[in-house]
Amino acid sequence: MKIITENLKFNGSFTARSRTDTIVLHHAEWSKASVFDIHNCHKGKGWAGIGYHLYIRKDGTIYQGRPLNVIGAHAIPVNKTSVGICCEGAYNTESMPKEQKQSVIEAVEYVLKQYPGCKIVGHREVDSTDCPGANYPLEE
Repeated sequence: MKIITENLKFNGSFTARSRTDTIVLHHAEWSKASVFDIHNCHKGKGWAGIGYHLYIRKDGTIYQGRPLNVIGAHAIPVNKTSVGICCEGAYNTESMPKEQKQSVIEAVEYVLKQYPGCKIVGHREVDSTDCPGANYPLEE
């Protein structure tokens, strides 16, 4: 699996997680958005930058967001103990392309190798949201 690093410029510093027990799956709620779009949107909210650790485009390309070992900004109740993986797309109205779905599987396997035993959840399972969308293939 190839992860592209775009040398994103973050505001401030990060804190390493002391424990990792969950992988949280998200959708961007944007049909088309680059890792830079998400990064800039999150910076606009006053965050350090992209809150997700991995970002997956519809073509299956995987990008590094925050370093994998630091606290994210993607699911408030579990940010301190989780890795966030976000997919480009609006999965309340769209269906996930097979290339992206395969990359999600590979990304989850990659994270599980680093942090064995993690529970895999959709964002809505840990917070009040409809993310990652009704059409996100969580069971797969």
